[in-house]
Amino acid sequence: MNAQTAMKNDQNEDFTGLPQNGQAFPLPLILDILKRQIAISSVFLAILEEEKHALINMNVASLISLTKKKESELAKIAQLDHSLQEVARRIVTTNPQNNKKMIKLAELIPFMTREQTLAVKRYRDQLAGLREKISSNNLINKRFASDTLGYLNDAISLICGEVTGDRLYSMRGRQQRKNSVPSLVSREV
Repeated sequence: MNAQTAMKNDQNEDFTGLPQNGQAFPLPLILDILKRQIAISSVFLAILEEEKHALINMNVASLISLTKKKESELAKIAQLDHSLQEVARRIVTTNPQNNKKMIKLAELIPFMTREQTLAVKRYRDQLAGLREKISSNNLINKRFASDTLGYLNDAISLICGEVTGDRLYSMRGRQQRKNSVPSLVSREV
């Protein structure tokens, strides 16, 4: 199953994955949630790649649609994180109403078989790698967008000159012109 197929399959699902009528919370549910997180994180990584190309091509319409997709995928990831915490809390603690403590996957090891432990570790490592790539790509896109906006601002300043008339005061209280704002008209006439 590729990332796009996973995205389509997960769009109409309930991500809580929690039994409603007080049933026990099986450990395989943890594996299922981790698999979903990996699929959605892969989709999110693909969206960031599309965003990078849209930033390079300055495709504003595409950037707007990608922003909406990112928000949707982030909501799914947050919902799955919450579900994972709920399931883990009910497995580990006797009082599932204690919502303050974050449960780590390592705390579930005493409740798992050896095979489940190995699978959880494998999924956790895969998910950590995907989230690291997401963080890195997001930072790259953010820096690229910031640099591009800075270049556009510089270009506008070169074309328009000092329209705003912003002035800086020196230490002695006198006004000085900003050195960074170019002048449209040459003063050497």
